[in-house]
Amino acid sequence: MQYKYDAGRGVAYARFYADYFRVPEDLRLFFYDKVGNDCANFISQCVWAAYGGWKPGYDLKTVEENKELIKQTVRMVPFVWFGSLYFSGSNKWCRVVEFHDYAVASKTYGPKATRIFEGEWKDLRPSMLQEGDVVQLVVASYAPYRYGHSLYVTKSGLTVYDVKICCHSYDRKDAPLIEFARFPEQYTRLRVLRFRDANFYR
Repeated sequence: MQYKYDAGRGVAYARFYADYFRVPEDLRLFFYDKVGNDCANFISQCVWAAYGGWKPGYDLKTVEENKELIKQTVRMVPFVWFGSLYFSGSNKWCRVVEFHDYAVASKTYGPKATRIFEGEWKDLRPSMLQEGDVVQLVVASYAPYRYGHSLYVTKSGLTVYDVKICCHSYDRKDAPLIEFARFPEQYTRLRVLRFRDANFYR
């Protein structure tokens, strides 16, 4: 069955769970990697929420319902793209490159994305970014030839000062994109993924 990619729902999820350790423990959902390897895990959660896996609401009853949805892998792909309450999830869920390759691959079930930009900061037109897009960065100090960090766009805008993002590792809530764009020697390259409606088993 096909499900809508609702960017507004993804943004609501991203904003609530961005600053994870400020979220009361009884309202937390997925596993969080305290070592800091959590950026792709968080991005998959936002995409999952946008596809309707997450029921909006922050009361205890709704949180418990969402935990059940996670356990039942609703809007996930069992054994392929899935998160967990207890560990980081599958490689395609919690690793930057694997997530990208899976999202853009041709398939019957699972998240569907198109890479709409890849290049250097100087070539990016910030106004092209939309809420619900995923930005991935090459981090020179981490892996200079490999994408190693992901951001979720929560507000569009005309400039890198106006565009806002949420991410984990280090946790940021509605931070301006300039926080990354001002360091092109550190974040040497970026690509942008845009998601569209996709099929899931349930």
